[in-house]
Amino acid sequence: MLVREIMTTNVVTIGEDQTILEAQELMKSTDFRRIPVVDDIKRVMGIITDGDAGRASPSEASTLSRYEANYLLSRFKVHDVMTKNVITVRADSTLEDVALLMYQHRISSVPVVDDRGCLTGLVTDSDVFRGLVKIFGINQPCTRITIHVKNEVGVLAKVAQEFAERGISIIALTTEDQGDGSYHLTVAADLSQAGLDVIEAIREDGY
Repeated sequence: MLVREIMTTNVVTIGEDQTILEAQELMKSTDFRRIPVVDDIKRVMGIITDGDAGRASPSEASTLSRYEANYLLSRFKVHDVMTKNVITVRADSTLEDVALLMYQHRISSVPVVDDRGCLTGLVTDSDVFRGLVKIFGINQPCTRITIHVKNEVGVLAKVAQEFAERGISIIALTTEDQGDGSYHLTVAADLSQAGLDVIEAIREDGY
């Protein structure tokens, strides 16, 4: 699955010369915590988070009035607090690529850019979760069978053959390396009409 299949194309953005107060109001009205900062041709110049905006705000222990605090926030610009070295992906990047980036850098969204660095979309953690649900067939009625197999040529073909002989379509298939030369092979299939004899057949094959 590619990023273009899961990304949001109607992206809320802000300019780097806009104020922190404007950024806070935009986050509040859209419920977004990370907003790409773009120039007039949509090139990504940075990204501002609710944490960035919060650090620029006066402390709650401050003696400033709300009006004084708002005045100070109106003096600070987005470019003063935004992150400038932004992690981005392309529309033809894979779901696995963007999931790994989010995991490694502990971020919840990634701007999608074209060859000129111009914003074309945004991928959020919710988009990634939705893509994984689709890939793994989690949203479909099915039975999941996890099989402990050795890392050998032909194992997948042998297991799949047991399903094919019974006219059972495989909805999704995933593997998990156990680190000892073996894998957990999880097959998702609809067994409601075919019964569970495929499980016994797999056991008889020695798995």
